[in-house]
Parts: sequence; C-alpha cells; structure tokens
Amino acid sequence: MAAAVALTLLAGAMALPADPAVLMAGPLAAGLAVAVALAAGPRSARLGPVAAVAGGAASIAVTAWMVARAPGDGSEPDAVTGLWILLEPAMLVALVFMAVRWAPPRAAVASAGAAGAATALIVQRMLTGEPFLSLVAASALWTVPALAVGTAAWYLRWTVAERERTVQRARQEQRLRLAGELHDFVAHDVSEIVARVQAGRMVLAGDDPRLARLLEQVEAAGVRALESMDRTVNMLRDDEDASRRPVCGLDDIEALARRFAASGSAAVAVDRRLAREAGRENGAVAYRAVVEALTNVRRHAPSAETVSIELVEDEGWLRVTVADDGRAPARPVRASAGLGLPGMAERVERLGGTVAAGPREPRGWQVAVRLPIPDQGAGA
Repeated sequence: MAAAVALTLLAGAMALPADPAVLMAGPLAAGLAVAVALAAGPRSARLGPVAAVAGGAASIAVTAWMVARAPGDGSEPDAVTGLWILLEPAMLVALVFMAVRWAPPRAAVASAGAAGAATALIVQRMLTGEPFLSLVAASALWTVPALAVGTAAWYLRWTVAERERTVQRARQEQRLRLAGELHDFVAHDVSEIVARVQAGRMVLAGDDPRLARLLEQVEAAGVRALESMDRTVNMLRDDEDASRRPVCGLDDIEALARRFAASGSAAVAVDRRLAREAGRENGAVAYRAVVEALTNVRRHAPSAETVSIELVEDEGWLRVTVADDGRAPARPVRASAGLGLPGMAERVERLGGTVAAGPREPRGWQVAVRLPIPDQGAGA
C-alpha cells in the first residue's frame, strides 16, 4: 500500500513543474507503512515486515527520482524541503524498531535492512553534486540512528525471550522436583500398601470370600493408583508443556464407571450422546469432574443404589451430569487447594464452562458441568 501511494504521487509529480508532490510522497508512504505496522503489532508476523519493506522501497524510489532530477549545482534544500526530509527518516527509524522488535528473525533482517537503507539514502537528496566520499560518509552517519534504534529493539526482544526461557526453566524444575517426590515417596508408600494387601490375600485366601473379594479390590485400586502415578510422573518429566496434555478423557469414563461399580454396591449407567469430538482439554476436565463426583458419592452417600453419568452434546456445549439416589441430606465440599468442587469449578471456568451441584428430587445429589465445544476448524 505504501509503495502504491508513493508511485501514484510520483506519477502525478511527473507532470508538475515543482516538487511538492515528490516531497510528500516519501513521508506519506513511510507514514502509511508505520500505521500498518502499528496496527499489525506483535500479533502479525507478516504484515509488519511487509509494511516496512514497502515503506523503505517507496522512500528509496523517491530518493532515486529526486536525485535524478536534481540540478547538480550543490544547492541546499529550502526549509520546507528540509522539514519533509527530516520527517521521513523518523518514520523509517520507527519501522526499523517495529521490524526488529516483532518480526520473525529472517523477516526482521530484510525489513529492517530495507528501512535502514532508505534512511541512509535520504541524505543524497540534500547533497547533490557533492564528491562521492562525502556522500558515502553522510550516508554512513545517517545510519547511526537506525542502528541505535535497531539495537535497542533487539535488546528488548532478547530480554523478553530470556524472561520467558527463565519462566520455562523454573516450571520444568518444579515439575521435576514434584515428579521426584511422587516417585520416591508417594509411589513407594502405595507400593508397600499393595504388597501388604497381596500378602494378606495369600494368608486369608480361604477364610472368607467377602474378605478375599475386598482385598482383591483394594489391590486393584492400588495397582491403578501406581499406574496413574507413573503416567503423571512421566508427564511431569516431559520437557514439553505437559500441563496441557490430558492423562484421561471422555473415552476413559466408561472404564472408570465399571471400576466404580465393581468396587461398591451401586449400579452405574453411562449415557453417551456426542455427535463430534469435544476437544482434549474438555475431555480431561470432564473426566476429572466425573472422578470428583463419584468420589463424593462414595464418601457422602454410601447407601446410593444407582448412579447415572450423562455425556451429552447440547447446542454447542458438552454437558456432563453425574446423579445418584443417595439419602445423604447435605454434602460438604472439600476446600483444599485444587481439590473438591471448588477446584473442579476453577478448572471448568478456565475453559469458559459452568458447574452446578445440589440435591435432586426425590432424593440424591447431582453435579452438572457444561463446557463449550470448540469449533472443529479451530483445531480442537
């Protein structure tokens, strides 16, 4: 766009005896390029560099045209011409800053180089007829502001990148420390529990079938806890951002329901009616919501006979409902950090969803979670 404006003004100036249009072409083109680059900002990796290259090219074209039509007698420009000539390099230096600060490395070099070269060549408009060495020295001097501004922009860019790397290293160290504690302490204790339960099953194998079944369920729960802990430890030790990678999702809820039913007296029914994928993050949060709801059933309504789990798509929303027929009149929520209904609500709200929990008629308790299903075009 900047180049088009400059070429249009130059075409009109060809028919004019004076130079006002030529003087306006360069600053207007550079100003338009600055406006486009500012509008693009750090959000666009393409538009900003293109604007800088276009602005620099337009300025160089204006310089070439003015030098070609200069009288060559060494006359100095008047005050108006000098003002326009000083305004244009200021805009070009601004383009250098934005290109170095925001553009990708290769695009930054090309766009900052174009704007910097245009800045260095502007002085040629004022020194027509001067010796070659004087022109070279003047151009080199005019590159100093562009180099200084480019260096400052590069330093800001490096500072921000270094800060992000420091944060990533700190997060990785925290993940590794947590993984080590889980592996060295928690996993060791759970392994000991499983070993003692296995020993108890061997000693009490034929005494009481109900006791044997109970011990078998405890052993299976311990083994699942170890497997889940292994997955968590591996996830924490991964160099990538593992916090965004769900361990379990919607496809694992039916197996979770079967395990819950096998370890208790309540019958569990899963109703899944989903016409499309709900997204990995939604699946992980939904799974954890079901785990929390079933844990509350086990803890606060051990007399529940039936538990229903619904996974339904409802007008662009994933609706997850866990209901039971337990007789417990009230159920306290756990308020420890990251646990219980408050922690679940926080995770759901981060994805733009809602959580509702309360008694249901004629008896029992219900937890309802709604999560927005992202468009498939968004790469969910």
